[in-house]
Amino acid sequence: MAKAMDILVADLVAEGLVIGTDWLTGGGRPLLETPLPFGPDVELRPELVRRVLGAFAALPQLIGEWAGQPFLLLDWQVRYLIAPVFGIVYRDTGYRVIRTTWLEIPRKNGKSTLCSGLALYLFAGDGEAGAQVYAAAGDRSQAGVVFGPCRDMAAGSPVLAGRLGAGIRRHYLEDARTGSILRGLSSDGARQHGLNIHGAIVDEVHVHKTPDLIDALETGTGSRRQPLVVFITTADEGRDGSVYNTKREYLDGVAAGTIDARTFYGVLFGADQTAEGFDPFDPATIFAANPGHGITVLDDYLLAAADEARQSPSQLNRYLRLHLNIRTKQSVRWLPLDRWDAAAGTLDLATAFAGRVTYGGLDLSATTDLTAFAFVTPIPPEDRPDLDAPDEVLDDDPADDEAPTLVRVAAGLGYYVHVLHWLPEEAVDELERRTNAPLRRWYEAGWLRLTEGNVVDYAQVRRDIHNEAAAIGANLAEVAFDPWNATETVNELTNEGLTMVPLRQGYASLSAPAKELERLVMGSTVDLPLLVHGGNPLLRWQADNIEVITDPGGNIKPTKPDRRKSTKRIDGLAATVNALARAMLRPPPKKKRRAVGF
Repeated sequence: MAKAMDILVADLVAEGLVIGTDWLTGGGRPLLETPLPFGPDVELRPELVRRVLGAFAALPQLIGEWAGQPFLLLDWQVRYLIAPVFGIVYRDTGYRVIRTTWLEIPRKNGKSTLCSGLALYLFAGDGEAGAQVYAAAGDRSQAGVVFGPCRDMAAGSPVLAGRLGAGIRRHYLEDARTGSILRGLSSDGARQHGLNIHGAIVDEVHVHKTPDLIDALETGTGSRRQPLVVFITTADEGRDGSVYNTKREYLDGVAAGTIDARTFYGVLFGADQTAEGFDPFDPATIFAANPGHGITVLDDYLLAAADEARQSPSQLNRYLRLHLNIRTKQSVRWLPLDRWDAAAGTLDLATAFAGRVTYGGLDLSATTDLTAFAFVTPIPPEDRPDLDAPDEVLDDDPADDEAPTLVRVAAGLGYYVHVLHWLPEEAVDELERRTNAPLRRWYEAGWLRLTEGNVVDYAQVRRDIHNEAAAIGANLAEVAFDPWNATETVNELTNEGLTMVPLRQGYASLSAPAKELERLVMGSTVDLPLLVHGGNPLLRWQADNIEVITDPGGNIKPTKPDRRKSTKRIDGLAATVNALARAMLRPPPKKKRRAVGF
């Protein structure tokens, strides 16, 4: 069967019905493919494959360089989706054998556009009277990502536009002649039971939080002769018990032969991280994982993404998952210790902060754990006379000197960082036992402060902050803090004269300062440290502990461990990130405009 499909696809490319790719002709293969249906009762019918291709060709491409041209599929899409799913049928009835298919592939390989074309074919080209077809996704906006192009393709196709007429609606398509409908469907699956489904396209399985919608779709196909549910997705972060994980385990079982499922077909494109000498940044690895490279996703884009991940540990997992389709943990170890050590420099507290505007970051712990306060000040040009200072930012309105807008400016020379840590005296031994960190030794060396009793004495914390600021001569401009459970302490510090600024601990607030911390550490050398922390051993321990999580938009934030389950602590670095959030928004110096003569 596989050989017959190879021959068929080659013929279709030669006839100009399918676009040939270097990936397939160069020996590209999926990382995983389940067994094809075989036996004397099934056969491959090329005319059915041609029918699907003809229907696609009647649709217009919508975006990019292909906009306005007929929708021609790529050879690998036909070989590993269209031909197996639509071409393999029962010999006696002609009905499709495959009723569920799984296509897992890295991002930007034409997945969503392919979803839209498949949905339109099942709706209008499959010969099913009263077909109910759904573009299903984890939320309403993602469902619209698939349905929107369906609507636009239908409106742009002379054949479909003439056939559907007023049936092309904003939120659904309706064919009055056959009684068929196509609409988007989001994940409120509990209310979707009772559907009579001919076709469903489930996009991005990894974002579905519950199985309700998928269960409703799969159980809604029972009265159809040849229903088809298509899952098209990218890998998830490796979460156990997720909807994606359950489906992926089923796919692996079918591929391994431990599950016998003739009506299920799955194919997975990605990089083989178990291969000898695996290098995620090697162009050969990247292109092998992306069958659409050079066509649906530009090679330069993929290589740039690899280069960014090579230089930024926080982006590595995102790169592996989205561009190589490798399942990853949600969090990733962040700061390499060799780079952290290179950043240490020499921190002279007698001069580093003296008379300089300084920004504070407060991380209040649970009452029996570490509390931390960070002093952060930009390194001024006079401390690095051999280096050029960052360019000044021109104030757009020099006449307005009363309330200058805070403007983000580059910290090209880096920052001095000084962090205080506190623990309750009676909690030290237990926490030392649980974490294996030499807390008593750090206390004796002066890196850790202890408060009396079995809970943190926040009054002492406040006193120590004021006393330390006075001792090092720091002019504390602002102190950023996590507002959760901090009201009383923050009110006291405000009453004592500090400017306290709440900083929510979400991606929007933390991504920029976290990326700045990463830049400082990764860009440091022994000769030019950019995050001068003086080798604080508590911070080094936390640098070895800290992880980050990344959202779909590439934003990052440090992740705090569950203290009941983890021995890791990151409080001092969390305080540092908080302080950087304000230091990065300091008022820039102004340049005076000069008249220009002619």
